[in-house]
Amino acid sequence: MTKKLYRNPLEALLGGVCAGLGSFLGINPVYIRILFVLWAVTGGSAWLFYFVLWVIIPIEGEDSSIDLGKRIKAVGQELTSVFQHPNPQLVVFAGIGLIGMGIFFLLRQANFPWLHWEIVGPSVLVLAGILILFRALTGKN
Repeated sequence: MTKKLYRNPLEALLGGVCAGLGSFLGINPVYIRILFVLWAVTGGSAWLFYFVLWVIIPIEGEDSSIDLGKRIKAVGQELTSVFQHPNPQLVVFAGIGLIGMGIFFLLRQANFPWLHWEIVGPSVLVLAGILILFRALTGKN
């Protein structure tokens, strides 16, 4: 039996993408959320990648053959619901992300000659990815 990737609306903070990825990989979704926050903080396009995954990954139990237009409309409705009734944990992650972005940009403006910013973001992502894979492969959540 092959394992399928689905969004998990029961553990969702936003769209259930990280909860679904965590379930699929067998790790705590918090690590995946942290990876997305780090990616966004270091200037990556995490928000775009998350949105694309939100659209293409079906909700658990949903027919995976639904057309793209219906999926985009459903995501729009889910997004409206999230803004009307935000999950308190989502607010915490958003706050952490904003603080992290602020620190990142402040340090970047400090212009330390010994710090090469073009490698900071990718390095953070590689380290976070290694941590997530390590935790998934060792079965530690």
